[in-house]
Amino acid sequence: MSKVKTLLLSGTLAVTTAVATSSMSVGQQEVTILTEEGPVTLKTSETKVKNIVNEANITLSEKHKVYPSLDEQLKTDYIAIKEGSKVKIFVDGQVKETISWALNVEELLKEQDITLNDEDIIAVPLDKELKDINNIEITRVDRKVVTESKNIPYQSEMYIDRSLPPGSSRTVIAGKKGVKEVTYEIVYHDGEEKERTVLEKEVVTQPKDAKVYANQRNMVASRGGSSNSAGYVGVASWYGSKFHGNGTASGETYDKNALTAAHRYLPFGTRVQVTFLQTGRSVVVRINDRGPFADNRIIDLSEAAAKEIGLRPHGVGRVEIKILD
Repeated sequence: MSKVKTLLLSGTLAVTTAVATSSMSVGQQEVTILTEEGPVTLKTSETKVKNIVNEANITLSEKHKVYPSLDEQLKTDYIAIKEGSKVKIFVDGQVKETISWALNVEELLKEQDITLNDEDIIAVPLDKELKDINNIEITRVDRKVVTESKNIPYQSEMYIDRSLPPGSSRTVIAGKKGVKEVTYEIVYHDGEEKERTVLEKEVVTQPKDAKVYANQRNMVASRGGSSNSAGYVGVASWYGSKFHGNGTASGETYDKNALTAAHRYLPFGTRVQVTFLQTGRSVVVRINDRGPFADNRIIDLSEAAAKEIGLRPHGVGRVEIKILD
């Protein structure tokens, strides 16, 4: 008589063991096979581990490790079978697939010769058991200090010259951009810039302001000359998504959603009230760029400013400009 015992190892491995109920034959020994689901005992005259496992009808896969190894002679009365964990490790731009019998994440990383630096980011705790994990993501964090040269925009000193043809201007002294060096600490995650912090700024060359004479109808002078609080009329245009994120003549980044504008000579930072004559709606913008470069236009509005006064669907339109400060 014998009784049959079936054991399911980790949901994948079926083990059927026949255990004799009668007393052992001469030369037999009782061997216990330790599995993760519990012990399996059989009586056998085999001495090689592989043969004993086969006699127990245990089918092994690559995920199973046997102690002692299958090729050894059994010198004790037990055999241990441990099922490993299949894990994917995402690190250094690669995906490493492995089966490991390590107890936790920290042991696995040592096993794979993966070293964590102080600021590296790992998605799971180091003491987490592998049996509960399928994927491990590691983000490499680096810091670098770099120095970059930046342009310093120049200002334009604008003077009224009524002897010039109406709507024209003449540059007497050309402006010249200055140069500054900015030192940053940049943080990289897996080689991609994540954030940057300014550590130091140093002016290498001061900008040289331009001197411009112009004759615009009812214009207001800046930094010299006579002034008139009345506005002047001309054609406005606008620029939008195609230029969003590009640099401007002032050194700022163009933001289509900000209330800004380009003007040929007004100093950067000048606030201007623009009224679209067709709708009567007004908007106050800040000059941060140079243009427009079409002869018949006097100002180039951001997309947001054009929307405010209803100019956007028209593309261009006649506006009145008043300089506020």
